[in-house]
Amino acid sequence: MTSFLSILLTIAFMNLIVSCSYYNVKSVTTTPDTIANSIDSFAKSQKYAVIHSGMTIWHLSQLEVNEQQKTMSGIAKRLDVIHIPKKPRESKTTHRYNGKKEVLNEVHFYVTTKSTVNYGERITIPFSEINSISINDLNSGRTIINIVLGTIGVLAVLAIIVALTKSSCPFIYVNDGGEYIFTGELYPGVLTANQQRDDYLLLPKIDETNGTYCIKITNELKEIQYTDFVQLLEVNHPKNTKVLLDKNGNPHSYTDIISPIHVSLDNLKSDSAPALLKDNSSFMFDTKISGTSSTRYIELQFKKPPQADQGKLFLTAKNSLWLDYVFGKFNAQFGTYYNQFQKDQQKASKEKSTKWMNDQNIPLSVYLKTNNGWELVERINTVGPMAFRDLAVPIDLKGVKGEDLTIKLESGFMFWEIDYVGMDFTKDLPLHINYINPDEAVDGNNNIVTKLLSFEDQNYFVQPHIGDEVIVNFKIHEPQPELNRTFFLKNRGYYNYIRNYTDEPNFQNLKLFRKAGAFTDFSKFEYDALMDYESQFDLASQSN
Repeated sequence: MTSFLSILLTIAFMNLIVSCSYYNVKSVTTTPDTIANSIDSFAKSQKYAVIHSGMTIWHLSQLEVNEQQKTMSGIAKRLDVIHIPKKPRESKTTHRYNGKKEVLNEVHFYVTTKSTVNYGERITIPFSEINSISINDLNSGRTIINIVLGTIGVLAVLAIIVALTKSSCPFIYVNDGGEYIFTGELYPGVLTANQQRDDYLLLPKIDETNGTYCIKITNELKEIQYTDFVQLLEVNHPKNTKVLLDKNGNPHSYTDIISPIHVSLDNLKSDSAPALLKDNSSFMFDTKISGTSSTRYIELQFKKPPQADQGKLFLTAKNSLWLDYVFGKFNAQFGTYYNQFQKDQQKASKEKSTKWMNDQNIPLSVYLKTNNGWELVERINTVGPMAFRDLAVPIDLKGVKGEDLTIKLESGFMFWEIDYVGMDFTKDLPLHINYINPDEAVDGNNNIVTKLLSFEDQNYFVQPHIGDEVIVNFKIHEPQPELNRTFFLKNRGYYNYIRNYTDEPNFQNLKLFRKAGAFTDFSKFEYDALMDYESQFDLASQSN
């Protein structure tokens, strides 16, 4: 599963880094049954389809998919000049292009068919003849994720589906003085105005230019985004200290983070290595266990100093793209009723929406083992699937006797990824937050929209179209030489999906999701079905 998610993120980041002049070739193994959706996604996202048939390379225009017959078809055309590679694509993994970014929209299909191509005619290609798919990924010269390649089968195709059709929230980039670097997502998971909450995103340290911290907020998905306000938070602290904000915006200092001494997954002993380093080797909440519950949990045991009555959990975590995928499958069951459903949801109370999400185990629940049993410490709201976040959870330890401290992290099946876990038992240092409002905000049409983003007043800056963006500058002072400083972006807003489902609503199935735990059961069911298909396909391939 680690390799799957590495590939998944690699593909997802394809469209995020835009200021570079190289691209990498990432190969993806395919399977017939799920390839339909991925090809359809390519077509709808206006990717340039390139067919490799032996030594022949050509373009498939007006791409269409027939899921019943498991074929894709289109008009065969010669490659446009701009898409003709100067060297064979397989000859090297990094290719240069001459400033023409159209090449970055290419999707390459490698097929076993070696028949003559008649340009201008409609060509039909069975999925069974597609050996692999590859896409072009921007390479800025910096590591944006550790890539693990290998035979990844059906989940790799699922990665393509999710990455090209995912639903999230505004993407944020930070200018490091030379280019904009993808950093994360704003107000993740907030789908209505009633659900709005303050969100605190840790920002990267940069070399400031002319006393300005510059960010860019973009809409790159099929949704309408409503940003109420953004604010830069600056915390100065000693150089040997990490600082994080908890979900209420309170600062916490970390000076002595210790690792767990034992880890168990769903009461099964496990290797603690994934929790020890920020290395994209994650706990996935995907343990294969028997039983009726589809929730999963991780227990982590720490050694607590005898006199410690306070602790601070340090988590590096994110939502999985699998959660994004199954939530899309859930939404699709509303069919033609979906837009009305989404409109009705705008009027639903925050309490009702929160209760449903809690009942479905979508948040990451943090529990502490006390003398009275497990006590809920906090439910961590969704943080989005596109980037890991460092999260602080303060914990009152007065109910824990002795030196053994056990924390439990619980969520629905494959809803979260945990990359790093540590505990700090030191006292918080006195820390002051400097709140900095935007100095200037300019949208893609050169309109000054600073006032829209400077106040929490529900007077929204709206980004209704893919490609909408706004650049926000914050004036900052010179750093104090004896201190480090950490920046966070406080943000607030919500977003609505743009969907045009054509199937009839499946109200009978949808009623089942009123029951607590139904959504995580749905996630487990969809995963098992996918894995069952892959096993059958592998056996069929071996027999051939």
